Amino acid sequence: MLKSIIFSVIFLIALTLKSQASGDTVSGVGQYDENNVFAKILRKEITANIVFENEYVLAFKDIHPIKPIHILVIPKGKYRSILDFSEKASDVEISALIRALGIIAKKMKIAQDGFSIMTNSGHNGGQTVPHLHFHLLGGEKVAWEQSLRSKKKQQVNKEITTWLTTLRASTCQFPYSAKR
Repeated sequence: MLKSIIFSVIFLIALTLKSQASGDTVSGVGQYDENNVFAKILRKEITANIVFENEYVLAFKDIHPIKPIHILVIPKGKYRSILDFSEKASDVEISALIRALGIIAKKMKIAQDGFSIMTNSGHNGGQTVPHLHFHLLGGEKVAWEQSLRSKKKQQVNKEITTWLTTLRASTCQFPYSAKR
């Protein structure tokens, strides 16, 4: 039993490191992949540190947390992404998932101070596992929106600096002459 648990943990870490190192993303559309890591967790082939479970939802701690509280919340149904879920899930499954997010936030004691819920869909969205999952983040300030806006501002400032440098270079080639 212990060997099985150790193997499962090492296997999950290896899969996660491969995905993080390569930056591999997956499509948010298409056929459900029965061999994805979350499907294996649902089938109990891989262990996870479960913090919540009901008939429709499973939630567990992320093995590579980016915040003090980083919980992955997944539907138990076979849904590849939010697109798949929104088209095929029953009203009961949708309601159960939304309610579970609130229950878990309270259970993890992050409801009072606030938290962020995020999901990725497809390649441009950065989805790395072909099973719908939500990242519930808390325990400290989550400033993803400010961070993205700051990066955009830095990009715009760099473009302006490049433009001004080009403009200055071109005016140096044609110096102003005071002669008439």
